[in-house]
Amino acid sequence: MKRRDFMKSSLLAASAAAAGKVGMVSGLLGHGMAHAAVPQAGVPNIALSNGMSIPQFGLGTWTLNENTIACVKAAIEAGYRLFDTAQAYGNEKQVWQGIKESGIARKEVFITSKIWTSSMRNPPQRDSIAKSIELLGGEYIDLFMIHWPVKERIRETWESMEEFVRKGLIKSIGFSNFNPHHIETLLQYAKIKPVVNQIEIHPYHTQEANVAATRNHGIAVESWSPLARGEVLHEGVLRDIGKKYNKSAAQVVLRWHIERGLIVIPRSKNPAHIAENIRIFDFELSKDDMAAISGLNRNTSSIGADPDNFSW
Repeated sequence: MKRRDFMKSSLLAASAAAAGKVGMVSGLLGHGMAHAAVPQAGVPNIALSNGMSIPQFGLGTWTLNENTIACVKAAIEAGYRLFDTAQAYGNEKQVWQGIKESGIARKEVFITSKIWTSSMRNPPQRDSIAKSIELLGGEYIDLFMIHWPVKERIRETWESMEEFVRKGLIKSIGFSNFNPHHIETLLQYAKIKPVVNQIEIHPYHTQEANVAATRNHGIAVESWSPLARGEVLHEGVLRDIGKKYNKSAAQVVLRWHIERGLIVIPRSKNPAHIAENIRIFDFELSKDDMAAISGLNRNTSSIGADPDNFSW
């Protein structure tokens, strides 16, 4: 069944959620993750180790390009409050423009960005970090991350990021694509502890070991490419599960991330899909459903990237 077939059936649930009528989902508990109040569209917050909290659901903006402003505005209208960008995406300015044009207050959104590998290799890293802050409104960034673990450049980059935290220009810091050994090494010298590890997670790449190791350090886990670039959506098991709940395959997968206690940031250029993706807080997957989805695991990356050996 195609995604658009679910749009009409989801409208009432979405309206109820936006009004605060859809409650917290019990399946989110028991994952060792603390949750705060429910903001727009019924999206829970995940408590971070530094006392801040982050919406558990947001919009990824990789490859949105010229569609970025429109997509951000559509997402805000649908109830999104978390927006993920990066220097490498080339759209930090457009993400901020979309937020600004929406009319929403800065304090109502959570913005994350990431330092790219070339910026890490060409110090001072603080110059590119300052540029990101400027492009994203000039006030502060909620969460700033190391995008990839560039060998021999992690420590100096982290220390530059810590400087911005001390100045109040970055609220939280973390990293993306870190394996357990990267985390353990960084924790030996970090004066400000990381709060998030953003890694590739989807039903073909469940990453149980990395998720567990990250959480053992009190670090929240965020899923990028949560739908495996759409590759996973043809799976019959997902369509069958979706039929039980009158949900699309995409909604089923995104709900699987939520019930694992993960922060999830699907990307879409389609306003209808953006609106549909967030309508996942009015149902729960059973334990059997969760196991069936996890059973699709192949330990394969959708982009074939290895954090210990990459060329960019």
